[in-house]
Amino acid sequence: MATRAQRPRLPEVSEGQRKARLAWNGGKTGTSRATVDTPVVEACAVEACGTPVTGHRLPTGGLVQVRGAADGARAHWYCPGRCAAIARARAELRAVPIRPGGGR
Repeated sequence: MATRAQRPRLPEVSEGQRKARLAWNGGKTGTSRATVDTPVVEACAVEACGTPVTGHRLPTGGLVQVRGAADGARAHWYCPGRCAAIARARAELRAVPIRPGGGR
């Protein structure tokens, strides 16, 4: 028996099927828009964003300190908002213990 992915797509034969598809798609018809080739995370334009913390000097520009993971990673300065949130999430992911099989 063919899998679901291999089954042929049945045509819409009734007005009710067409109305249901339009309701599901929010009234949109036609082909999808082509994807834009842009990076998922763009480079930050703040000059000192992502620099390691050295000493006790605070950098200018309102940067926030994000501590590294518990595995000994160094703390870095990030601009508040998206960059700091990404850095905190990466530090949390690095702190997840690795299973004996290699997965997390």
